[in-house]
Amino acid sequence: MTASVDHWKHRIAEHDHVVVLALLSKGVRLFDARDLSQEAWTRLIEADRAGRLDRIELPGLVIRQAMFLLAERRRVGGRRVEVDVEEAVSLPAAEASQADIVEARQQLGLVSASLAKLPVRGQQVMSSMLDSSDGHAEQAARVGLSVQRFRQALCEVRAKLRAALGDER
Repeated sequence: MTASVDHWKHRIAEHDHVVVLALLSKGVRLFDARDLSQEAWTRLIEADRAGRLDRIELPGLVIRQAMFLLAERRRVGGRRVEVDVEEAVSLPAAEASQADIVEARQQLGLVSASLAKLPVRGQQVMSSMLDSSDGHAEQAARVGLSVQRFRQALCEVRAKLRAALGDER
């Protein structure tokens, strides 16, 4: 069942935003979510052209592919996709100026202080996000919250961290 180029363009236009939202719900930055979504669509189209797909159920199939790619990136990289402060701190001196290293350490200090000020529940939610690649439902159960409350707490924690860093996003 090989689909035409126009068919794929229409399907991507129709379902890509759902794939990106699914990745964002896992805590992936927007840029990385779009990248993973594009890679998932590319693999799906290649599999279709190679005749490896007998049935295509969208958007579920592409979301599963994107989640697989996300898990693979996290496994291979040994760290979360959205963590970039740690990367800046660990850069060798040849790649980063002393000022960059100092600024990254200051930001890390601000984040650490903000996390310490959070209520216990907020700390548990953030710790769960950093320590696990499980979905929100599994993490919420582990922390003892409903999925909706877990997501709400996560949004609150992220807002406090952005405020601490002076991020206007």
